[in-house]
Amino acid sequence: MQRRCLRALRKTCGLYGILPDSYTVTYPLSKPNQRPFTRGGFCDIWKLTDETNEKAYAVKSLRVYEKDDPIEKIRKRYCKEVIVCKRVKHENVLTIEGVASNIFEFCMVSEWMKRGNILDHVKADPTANRLELLIGVARGLDYLHRNEIVHGDLKSANILIDEGGSPRLSDFGLCSITKNIETVNASTPNSGVTYRYCAPELLETGEVAKVKNTKATNKSDVYSYSMVVVELVTGSVPFPDSTDYNIIHMVTKGKRPPKPPRFDAPGTSKAVWEVAKKCWHGTADKRPEAVQVLQCLNGIKNGGERTHGECSILGSEKLTNL
Repeated sequence: MQRRCLRALRKTCGLYGILPDSYTVTYPLSKPNQRPFTRGGFCDIWKLTDETNEKAYAVKSLRVYEKDDPIEKIRKRYCKEVIVCKRVKHENVLTIEGVASNIFEFCMVSEWMKRGNILDHVKADPTANRLELLIGVARGLDYLHRNEIVHGDLKSANILIDEGGSPRLSDFGLCSITKNIETVNASTPNSGVTYRYCAPELLETGEVAKVKNTKATNKSDVYSYSMVVVELVTGSVPFPDSTDYNIIHMVTKGKRPPKPPRFDAPGTSKAVWEVAKKCWHGTADKRPEAVQVLQCLNGIKNGGERTHGECSILGSEKLTNL
């Protein structure tokens, strides 16, 4: 019943381009400074303060341009996504507290995560256990998928670390608001799409390498997850020495990041890398579901000898022998 009511609310808000009054944050936020704190794939991120108790919040303002879809279409998609994002409640997903339409036309407000993103976190703390972090990311992704939400832009920059050191997925759903973002040429600066994390079925080559006008799926999210594994294992972005244009050609032809010579970082292993390889399969249908990834990583955590059953991703091989 609750899910049916949510769908009805989302449909109504998307039809009329409106949001319930309860979705507007009630605390007074400071007016933005001259520049945003940083930028995301689809938005500018402002660090604003509650003028009452000086608590910091992240306000993500969607970038909308004249060449994009008509503003009313964007507003309707925005309202639909806000309804979904506001209802998401999970320890590994960033909670959206509401909107601040008096400051930005299209924005979402969340608690400020001062520890930054997951890649910055492991660089600042080399002792951080990568496997524990990857399990948290997989848990959050599984939650989104079970609730029929495709992230669409999964990468380390969109995985924040909370006060307890747990990862929280952010920026899910934003890629569906401005459709034209998905078809920006690879040579175009500041586009919303991050090519290093895009599944091959979302890319195409020709005279101009670009991202297809194709919707992201659960399976393309799983591909992006494999690139997050690469980041945490190697400490750098996938294909660090390649341009976006070259990456599109390489990925569509089956090239993937090379296996590192050693697994020195805490929580990394050959078994974790094998999970990444299953997740970046060139055929979407042959990639595992997020729940299978989660189960397999938990198996690695609990002991490579697999005394409690086989990993459905890696097969019957003992994980210690990979």
